[in-house]
Amino acid sequence: MARLSAPRGEDRSTAPLEIGVPVMTGTHFHALDDKGRVIVPAKLRPGLTERFWMMLDENDNVAMYNHDTGRDVLEFCERQMALNPDDEAIAAAVERITEAAEFVTIEGDSWRVPVSDLLRFRARMDKDIVSVGSLNRAVMWSRERWEEAQQKRDSPDVKKAQARILRAAASGIRNPVVPSVEERVEEAVREAGYGTTGIANGTSGGYGSGRASAPSAGDGQGNARVFSLQQVGR
Repeated sequence: MARLSAPRGEDRSTAPLEIGVPVMTGTHFHALDDKGRVIVPAKLRPGLTERFWMMLDENDNVAMYNHDTGRDVLEFCERQMALNPDDEAIAAAVERITEAAEFVTIEGDSWRVPVSDLLRFRARMDKDIVSVGSLNRAVMWSRERWEEAQQKRDSPDVKKAQARILRAAASGIRNPVVPSVEERVEEAVREAGYGTTGIANGTSGGYGSGRASAPSAGDGQGNARVFSLQQVGR
């Protein structure tokens, strides 16, 4: 699977895709067994790994995250509670996430994992289920609720949004690589023909105070032209 960004300094429209953290895609139809266990679809396994999190999502489905992403979710919940101690809605939302969260480990080579009673109850899962890959997570639905949701996803507004995403992605539009402040200062000095000695490390007069003056032009006098960080797009 390919990562979604090019390395720093490369043209993002032409840089080759590199192997990175696998993304999860596809729609997979399967079923719970009599013990409430499910076999993870093969295409989702690289993204989830052998130990992963199951959590209740905002639509009462079972969201599946790999270990690191699931931990990020829980740490974010903790920060939100600390930053908003009086917000009852946030407290309730965090409780919805954590009360049903389960860290599961696959059983042998079959990739079978248990789905807790609470998650199955909240997601209204009985037998037939559908798992959908969604980049850094997979979402497990009851088959009945998934079919109901497809009608909403066929709306004109959703299709227009889909068209915008696909056209922008296919056109090769990428966010430009943003150079550091030091790189922008040096580039401005180079373009002016004054050299770059001492600019990046702050030894060329006043850089630490927000200004970078050009070095001597060779006539024994410091060049009077000065570049501020603001002028080069700080």
